[in-house]
Amino acid sequence: MTNALTLLVFSACLGACAPGIPEIPPPASSVTRREALAASRAYTSMIWRGSLRNVRHGTDGDGIRTDTPDASAAGYDAGAWWKPGMRSIGMPYKWGGFDTPRQFSERLKADAANGGLPAAAGDMGTPEKQAAGDAAVSRFAAGVDCSGFVSRCWRLDRPFSTRELPALCTRLPSWEDLRTGDILIAPGRHVLLFIQWEGTEKSRFLGSEAGPLPAWKCSEHVFSRSMLENSGYRPMRYRGMRD
Repeated sequence: MTNALTLLVFSACLGACAPGIPEIPPPASSVTRREALAASRAYTSMIWRGSLRNVRHGTDGDGIRTDTPDASAAGYDAGAWWKPGMRSIGMPYKWGGFDTPRQFSERLKADAANGGLPAAAGDMGTPEKQAAGDAAVSRFAAGVDCSGFVSRCWRLDRPFSTRELPALCTRLPSWEDLRTGDILIAPGRHVLLFIQWEGTEKSRFLGSEAGPLPAWKCSEHVFSRSMLENSGYRPMRYRGMRD
């Protein structure tokens, strides 16, 4: 093999073998705990780089207010975090979002809904959006929201809202019964995925969410059981969950 051909083959291998955007499995009637965790971490660990073309603060083409959670402009929400041109980790929160990691990555470059222009990278769930509900969802923004995140982790075929998810679940008798892939949910408000207990006393646990704290993004962190209990969260298990 000539040196030129060797270099060509090596270059092709680099392109094929280079780590890409994490992908998640397609919709299915059931999901394993391992699959749910892997999907969660595809969202929380994905690496991306936004640009000024992905920043939006104002009304979109449909007249819907859109505010990306970027930290490039002073005075915006404390949970705003990503910076144009900088390496970012974790998919940003988008009100009403249901993008997979690959869809998000592609839409940041060229979005069919936006005539081929780059999509907005996220859209914060402001009080105004919460009041307006589905009417405030921008089709020109990319990302995922809390219930869309759980729906993807469970391999559901559409985004089920926090009011709809309980109908797919069985309520657990006790918080002690929580296992990887189960959820803590406050219907109509928020939902997060349980990963594992921190310590034997089961007062704190590692979980993941697409949420506003500490930033508008998909992330893993430790939660206080008592804080969530006092806030009305319920432990539930998807009926399609398999060990």
